[in-house]
Amino acid sequence: MRTPLVSALAIVVVFDALAWIAGVLPVLKYALVHRDLPTVGGIRLLSGPMEALGIEAVIVTGIVFVVVSGLKLLAAYWIWQARLDGAVLEMILLGLSAIFWYAFELPFGPLGGLVQVVLLALCWQSLG
Repeated sequence: MRTPLVSALAIVVVFDALAWIAGVLPVLKYALVHRDLPTVGGIRLLSGPMEALGIEAVIVTGIVFVVVSGLKLLAAYWIWQARLDGAVLEMILLGLSAIFWYAFELPFGPLGGLVQVVLLALCWQSLG
């Protein structure tokens, strides 16, 4: 049975997934076309330790990050159905996402991840 906390978790996971997909795909398109990362307001998007490996590595890693974020939609669907495997998948994907947050120096990733971990902990017993 889905509780309000489970519903909130599913909504947060969907928002997280769609926000990263919508934010990263245009940057990857720009990088693919211009062979450089875009700058907005003096901030180089998707820059970070990964950038030292070259623009090709940034593009490939960004695509993998979009795939990981897309899989969060599956986790959210399972969580919405109050399935424990959705929570397990989300924990795995959060761990993978943390690698990308570091690689691209994404400051809001850990904040969103913390919210999801707290919600996961609060509703873990409700999932079955």
